[in-house]
Amino acid sequence: MRTTLAAAAIAILASACLAAAPAWQNDRAYQAGDTVTVAGTDYRAQWWTQGQPPQSHAGAPGSGQPWLRLDPTQPPLACGDVWRGQTAYSGNAVVSHQGRNYLANWWTRGSNPASGESREVWRDLGRCNYVSQYTFTLASTQVQPVTFGPDTAGTDYPIEVMLPDGFQPDRAYPVLYVLDWFLVADTFKQQHRALSDAGRLQPFIVVGIGCADAEAVCWLRRERDYTPSYWLPEEHYLGNTDPALRITGGGPNFLAFLKHELIPRIETRYLSQPAERGIHGTSLSALLAGHALVHDSGTFGRYLVNSPALWYHDGRLAGEAQASPAEQYSGVRKVYLSMGSLEDSPYLLDTARFAATLGDKGLAVRHSVLPGQTHESAAEVASTEGLLYAYPR
Repeated sequence: MRTTLAAAAIAILASACLAAAPAWQNDRAYQAGDTVTVAGTDYRAQWWTQGQPPQSHAGAPGSGQPWLRLDPTQPPLACGDVWRGQTAYSGNAVVSHQGRNYLANWWTRGSNPASGESREVWRDLGRCNYVSQYTFTLASTQVQPVTFGPDTAGTDYPIEVMLPDGFQPDRAYPVLYVLDWFLVADTFKQQHRALSDAGRLQPFIVVGIGCADAEAVCWLRRERDYTPSYWLPEEHYLGNTDPALRITGGGPNFLAFLKHELIPRIETRYLSQPAERGIHGTSLSALLAGHALVHDSGTFGRYLVNSPALWYHDGRLAGEAQASPAEQYSGVRKVYLSMGSLEDSPYLLDTARFAATLGDKGLAVRHSVLPGQTHESAAEVASTEGLLYAYPR
């Protein structure tokens, strides 16, 4: 509730600003700081300007354009990437520090923007807001589009970010990346909010990776993004008889998207704790989380793996886990595996064996069978137990 109210307050403030700004006029001269509206969007003049339409003469701070587009989720209104003393910044880079945005006048490293000695290096852009909950779209260069019949699974992903209550910009937080957000967002938010309000969770940042397409396309994306390998029986199950078309097997590409595109985007904007980074998956996306654990265990430290589809490719992942060396898991902090008690017995046994294999390799594993839950309903309660295990206060 507090997060929702904070987001609503920011939205009200932003809409109030939009309503108050006058319409841009071609023959009027504008001074630095003047704000205008064009087609429902606010712009702020960076310096004197006349006859330069904001739509075609706007850019980010330091872009050289006379107008700034005032997006509540982007600088200068929102706080930019957090300043790090060890990072080198080129001229016109925008960073945030202690609730203010700064623009680099030239290349710099180690010069604290808030220090009086840095006034020549950094230009103070003013106070900024940390938006507690927002969504942006990120297009992947790692994932390949797939067209099957009338549907095309693209490569852009709506990313929802939820900051913890009482967020402090100069504090490092764990980040939990939640897959299948279009399916689990509502139930996850309910469980997360209840636990947070009860003071039972440590604060962490939640990042949901969603799908904004029609439902049929989102299910096609799941088959591409969450399956670790190409598997002909699954292609036939999907109705694909074209030998030149491969729907399944895009899991490694999706993990590359997480590792090389999404995680750097999020963990450059905020201070993070990479060793405590987590991944949350359900069914097919839990299979991918398990694949990440076995094949790239250094990316995440905590795994919430709910009703994993370990049957995929004749149980290949279980065999790969069995053959993996124990020392590769040295950075893994916790693994939570869950199943509904009413899921089919072969799948229950698969998960129990997978948990035992991981435990034999020295991992901290909790294997939970949720009473009275089916494959469809288990996700509605699994996050509560998994979050309490992975991120307890």
